[in-house]
Amino acid sequence: MKIGTYYYPEQWPREQWERDLDRIAAMGLKIVHMAEFAWFDLEPSPKDFRLDWLSDCVEMCRQRGLDVILCTPTAAPPVWLSDQFPEVLITDEHGTPHRHGGRRHYTPTSPRMQEASYRIVEAMATRFGHHPSVIGWQIDNELSGPFDQSEATHKSFRKWLRKKYLTIDALNAAWGNPFWNTYYQDFDQILMPQSRDPGYRNQHQNLDASRFWSWAWADFVKLQADALKRSFPASRPAPFITTNFMPFHPDADPNDMRDSLDLWSWDSYPVSGFGRDFKDEQFRFGDMASIQFTHDQMASYNGRWTLLEIQPGQINWSGFPCQPYPGAVRLWLWTAIAHGCELITVYRFRQPRFGIEMWHAGLIGLDGVTPTSGGEQFAQVAAEAAKVWPDAHPTSIESNQPSAGLLLDFDQQWNFTSLGQAKRWNYSELLCQYHQALSRMGYRVRVLHPNEPWPSDLKLIVAPGVQMVDDALLARWQRYVDAGGHLVLTCRTGLQDRDAQFFETAYGAKIANLIGADISAYDSLPEETWGTIDLDGKAHKWGVWGDQLKPAAGTDVWASYTNMFYTGAHAITHRKQGSGSVTYNGVYGDRVLAEAVIEKLARTIGNQAVPLLDRVRVLERDGFFIALNYTDRPTTAPAPADATFVVGSRELPPAGVAVWK
Repeated sequence: MKIGTYYYPEQWPREQWERDLDRIAAMGLKIVHMAEFAWFDLEPSPKDFRLDWLSDCVEMCRQRGLDVILCTPTAAPPVWLSDQFPEVLITDEHGTPHRHGGRRHYTPTSPRMQEASYRIVEAMATRFGHHPSVIGWQIDNELSGPFDQSEATHKSFRKWLRKKYLTIDALNAAWGNPFWNTYYQDFDQILMPQSRDPGYRNQHQNLDASRFWSWAWADFVKLQADALKRSFPASRPAPFITTNFMPFHPDADPNDMRDSLDLWSWDSYPVSGFGRDFKDEQFRFGDMASIQFTHDQMASYNGRWTLLEIQPGQINWSGFPCQPYPGAVRLWLWTAIAHGCELITVYRFRQPRFGIEMWHAGLIGLDGVTPTSGGEQFAQVAAEAAKVWPDAHPTSIESNQPSAGLLLDFDQQWNFTSLGQAKRWNYSELLCQYHQALSRMGYRVRVLHPNEPWPSDLKLIVAPGVQMVDDALLARWQRYVDAGGHLVLTCRTGLQDRDAQFFETAYGAKIANLIGADISAYDSLPEETWGTIDLDGKAHKWGVWGDQLKPAAGTDVWASYTNMFYTGAHAITHRKQGSGSVTYNGVYGDRVLAEAVIEKLARTIGNQAVPLLDRVRVLERDGFFIALNYTDRPTTAPAPADATFVVGSRELPPAGVAVWK
């Protein structure tokens, strides 16, 4: 298991490079990640490539046995590009171009930006594509940006729409343009929306804009990936190509980049200080469910994934610079390892002395030599992983744990963003609720995608909030249940077609036969207002959304409302179909409710596992069991009596990790 770090040689005196790389190697780290924001240093003027300094640093890494991940530097274009071609700058909703002086100030649709990007990537690939120490390439950094209002983006959006709809009449129909007389006569009249929130304009147009914007980023990534691949030698395995995604970020759907990437990566900053009313020091650990969901999401595309950025200590950008709990950094690293990552790198090795992120912790403190707490934890995990896997890498990411599926559909996220209807609705939180519920019952969660193959051995699949459906997906669900699968659906499922238009049927009629119930009405409560339902004699709260159900004969009622004027109306149902079943949870409540539903279903279908403790998880990888304690309380690892511990012991301290055979 290789663990490494970001290093920015251009930000430090040259005479310190060898000292810093010596320290990286001495800490047991194996990878150095470089050149992410170094475009000006690599090309100080157009076509004046100066790569020798980077070549020297790559060679220093080779001499120390360190692998290298090189980055294309396009996230921070140089000032000469902005000066010569202002059209590369992204334009905001008021028509004002962004200025040079930060990062992510460009638009991916600009032909001039594309030309300059291809040129610098090609130069780097020609120089380093054959280097034996370069194991991979990261394209750009955290692909994102507001809906651009430049002419290049308007033109690109129109071209994308022409290809999708072919005729303006088809577009008018898909966007519901008879409403409020929003017809278009020609594609050339259409502009990119000013923001992801339509305000009181056309949400169907915004949904397509979200789809297009993700496509535009994927197209920009493909341009660079193509330039890289042309340089890779045929005589040895090609370096991987990746980019680092942000969790639940709407600008770029990772699924759109299957043609370009070999390895899927994300950046994890769990302790941001966001949230309120914590009853303990949970805010110093981060949200276990969100972390684990994104690990499993990254693994879902082709089975290969990594964690490129991980929080090493306090961060600079949230306004709440909380200290992580002692041991939390080690806990996060082992969580990624348990979920099957190939490698891990940290942003960053040294805390910067200047710049907007000068308060961002590193593995080494401000003096350039003293390890921080995060640095000590990285070195500890590097040593522990080498002890578990002496050959440097696990032989397998497979697990014998029972698996369950969790359906992710980026289209739903974009749709809910364009027209959420309920302000409290949060699609990503709904996904996290069910990930937490499934993992608590001992399931290994596999994130699924609507149009991709699903593993054939999944006995249980949860599909939260799939509001837009087509006949193919509905038929797929029915086939799954008929074949003996157990399907969980939630409120706001099957209400709209793929254009986000309501079906011309009774509300919820598209899924009525599948769930064995009609939806007679729905409710959504004011903020901080909670209703209650009864599930097996226990009260559970809800507030985001609640369907009122009328079950058909043969459908079991699992929960009913216990307050509001519709007290007694049914909220959760379960229907057997052949050897399978469909559970419909009509209420969006809290995580405790989701856990209760999944626990009841798991027992109904024969899973007799004892639920794990709150915020304690056990995963299996390569024959090893890894226990993770995301609480500030000691607990006991649920290991058998004859377990042989390789890391830690049966007694798990707060933020503790144990690994056993």
